[in-house]
Amino acid sequence: MSLRLLSLPLWLYLWCGLAVGWAASPAAPDTRRDVGFVEGRIVALGERATVTLRSGETVEAELPTPLPDGAGAPNFDLPAYRVGEWVELYYAPHPEGGVRYVVSDWVRRPALGWLLALFLVVATAIARGKGFRAVLATGSSLLIAIAFVVPAILAGWNPMVVSLLGVGGMLVLAIYFVHGVSWSTTAALLGTFVAVIVTMVLGVLFTRAAYLTGLGSDEALSIAVVAAQVDLRGLLLAGLLIGALGALTDITIVQASVVRELAHVNPSFSLRELYTRGMNVGVDHVGSLVNTLVLAYTGAALPLLVLLSVNDFTLTRALNFEFVASEVVHTLVGSVGLILAVPLTTFIAALMFRGDKLALRRGELNLHAHPAGGELQRARQFDLQPPRDPEAAAQALLRRREASLRGRGK
Repeated sequence: MSLRLLSLPLWLYLWCGLAVGWAASPAAPDTRRDVGFVEGRIVALGERATVTLRSGETVEAELPTPLPDGAGAPNFDLPAYRVGEWVELYYAPHPEGGVRYVVSDWVRRPALGWLLALFLVVATAIARGKGFRAVLATGSSLLIAIAFVVPAILAGWNPMVVSLLGVGGMLVLAIYFVHGVSWSTTAALLGTFVAVIVTMVLGVLFTRAAYLTGLGSDEALSIAVVAAQVDLRGLLLAGLLIGALGALTDITIVQASVVRELAHVNPSFSLRELYTRGMNVGVDHVGSLVNTLVLAYTGAALPLLVLLSVNDFTLTRALNFEFVASEVVHTLVGSVGLILAVPLTTFIAALMFRGDKLALRRGELNLHAHPAGGELQRARQFDLQPPRDPEAAAQALLRRREASLRGRGK
């Protein structure tokens, strides 16, 4: 049975999951037509704004009340509305009859669209086809979160189970779709999924040990009011799993490729030798990736850190707040899972590739290509046989390859 056929159930699982998510999505609530939001373009400004709506209708809209100035006033450096800008209007029935319009915000989608286009151009220009596939996989992963994970959680399903199923679909896209279906990507997929399960177990244990309820943010409190069926503690763990997934896939792809190349260059390596040499490369990636994960969480929590500093909370007092403890658990559990992904994937890959018996697919050894080219350079990089004479080393490498081919032909 070919590897493509083996991967077919994973693709079926992905599409079935999306279908189930749509089916679980609650019906859209009825909207009131006398209250809502519309968009338009400012054509004139005075005490009020004259706005032309997308429908072509021109209306008069009130401008927001200016914020107070002077000592003790909040330091909000808000730009003023200008003619030609697209804005969002809130409308509601006026007490004296008719409809009242108020300018509520700017329309930000055009700027986001240009940024998305820049991201797509840069990714495609630098990484070409793989970069374009990575962008599509990222968008599809967001679709899984929106079309499956969120509706299923709102339907009352266990958030941990839902996120685990969603993570499986995201992994298929992030690994198979971007890097192709091969034995190396299969090893990376298995290693990542095992690391995700370990991360989930650690998250459950330490969420309970730290008495985290999931009510540590304003968003969670709002969910508790409008969607009481949602398990907030499970939702906290679901965010942990999805948040750590990106860094996990990066490091597992590298490890699987390294072990695959080691086994291909020297098929005589034992399981222990493959694991040891693979880990020599893996430990170099751990430090930078853990730092990336910690800094990502720190950047997201920077306003919180400023707020704690302003209120002069001691470190021991701050760590006792649930919203702080939640971020600490997120960061540390995700980092532990990231570190454990290296030995887990290395061991799985060493088991699969020992003896170099699995067939190579075209381009499989270039999943994470190294700067040095040629087998002799790869042999030097991985310290397989440090040569004094480059020509002799090349000949020895060719003899090992020929002996390996003869051994397989017997």
